[in-house]
Amino acid sequence: MRRAANWVKVTVMGLQRLQALWLCRAIRGLWPDRNPLRRRTDRLEVYLLGGLLAAAVAGTPFAVRVATHDAYLSALHTRQEQLATVHQVAAVLTAPASAPNGYSVGSSVLAQASWTSANDVHHAGLVPVVPGSPRGTSVTVWTDPSGNLASPPLTVAEVNGQADAARAAAIIVIVVAYGTGAAATRQLLNRRRMAAWDEDWLVTARSWNHHQS
Repeated sequence: MRRAANWVKVTVMGLQRLQALWLCRAIRGLWPDRNPLRRRTDRLEVYLLGGLLAAAVAGTPFAVRVATHDAYLSALHTRQEQLATVHQVAAVLTAPASAPNGYSVGSSVLAQASWTSANDVHHAGLVPVVPGSPRGTSVTVWTDPSGNLASPPLTVAEVNGQADAARAAAIIVIVVAYGTGAAATRQLLNRRRMAAWDEDWLVTARSWNHHQS
């Protein structure tokens, strides 16, 4: 949680520095001068890109808080529902678990076991246990209301992890949205610049041909 919070802080600070750079550029671009090469589209670009950046900087903290809060509440609600529908029972191995080998993946193996559900119904099946566990070993398993094996509920760490993932996703979406909007704005204004340059060139070419003739 602390590492994710620090990452969010660094990202927001980076956007704020970028906003400061754009502010300097905006002041430079909007400052009245007699530069004949400066066009209205140049000033419009500064306005639009500066506005996009300001919106990203202002909206990032709010969007991050909302996304994190919603994801946390959703994961917490899922955990509470799971805790209300699954139960822990003791299962006893009816056969020894296999010993670990070079092809084993993870820290557990499946072994045959039996258990009694909360409604006193006998069940049997494969349960994960420590490799090499002898017959008669007792292990704790999660079962659904019918007594069948079920996945364990979300842990507190997993709930917090989903909130952290939502926080990171919100920042990525905002950065991508800003980059896409900025690229689209520049492309549109560049087309307008090219069209204006073509028109100016035609006027200049006519004037030049007139003087030549």
